[in-house]
Amino acid sequence: MNGGGILDLFTFMAILAFFSYISRELEIRRLANEIELYLTLFKAARDSAVVAAVRRFGELVAKTGERVNISDLENKVKTLTETVEILPVSMDSFGLVRKVKHVLRSEDSSIKTEIKRLTPLADKGEIEVIADLVNVARGLNFIYKYINHNYTLAKRFKSYWLLLQLNALLPFVAEEVRAYESAVEALVKQVPIGDSAGPLVLTALAKELKAKSVSLGVPDTYAYLAEYNGRSVIMIKAEGPGSSVGRLDEAVRRVVTLWGGSLALVITIDAMVKLEGEVTGEITEGYGVAIGGVGVERFSIEEVLTEYGLKPYAVLVKMSAEEALLPISKELYSACLLAKERVKDAIVKFVQPGAVALIIGVGNTLGVGN
Repeated sequence: MNGGGILDLFTFMAILAFFSYISRELEIRRLANEIELYLTLFKAARDSAVVAAVRRFGELVAKTGERVNISDLENKVKTLTETVEILPVSMDSFGLVRKVKHVLRSEDSSIKTEIKRLTPLADKGEIEVIADLVNVARGLNFIYKYINHNYTLAKRFKSYWLLLQLNALLPFVAEEVRAYESAVEALVKQVPIGDSAGPLVLTALAKELKAKSVSLGVPDTYAYLAEYNGRSVIMIKAEGPGSSVGRLDEAVRRVVTLWGGSLALVITIDAMVKLEGEVTGEITEGYGVAIGGVGVERFSIEEVLTEYGLKPYAVLVKMSAEEALLPISKELYSACLLAKERVKDAIVKFVQPGAVALIIGVGNTLGVGN
């Protein structure tokens, strides 16, 4: 190869390297712009939730006749949204569920106490709604900060692969953010959401059976007693119409203590996240305890049922994660009425006359009365 050929080769390689570098830089810039767009949307969603909480706070503070200082309220709400929960050490798993339950209950109680201090005339339901608005803002704040953290790291080190992975995940994160935004709308309007399916089914069943309320002595939890085709039916759910999920595990233990010898079946009714391609409002049944969250209440209920040898049955209403936080649709409400009939069928099928069935309406009681 002569000198001219070698020079041409090096020139070609230099041009190729230059365009490869430019192509990579342009791709990094494109990814960065897309991620920044998502971050702008996430920040706007977070700020909107904070504004909704501040506005609700202001309305309740105004009831006291005090002058409403929006700036101070906004600072207090932002302080609450920055609080974090520190879960117990899990190296020794003995008693971990009890410790987690204590931390979560302490967190919930502290937030509601602070809200009550700021709005002394607010009733229990109003305090629960504001607490949930604050928790939604906390969730959105965490999402925004976590995504921004990873984006800043990727940009700092010019990591193409980290930017690529982050960009690929953002559409799924955006779907979760939209669900949170839907929850803000429902909380402000105080209407039932998709996650209220369990309490809605239970309330409809209680009205149909002309059930009487009974006291179990469990905070934030409501109970009914009725008769159906020669069977006794005990029904429990979170107390409404505020935004509460109750203390269902404590209520179940109380019921088992009082009626344990006669109990034959425990049915949990809850919303279930559907798979893509499945139909919203489809009813499915299964065996086990259907209750979401971090698993503390589910563990406690499973412990009680196992201890007493009680059969756990579940009736589930399928919906998307976004629909679970949206104001409930006519489609889902119709599904709740169908689920009520499935519960009645299960009582007749699995419970002998003279025995007792325990029905648990799992979910948020926002907008659902007692």
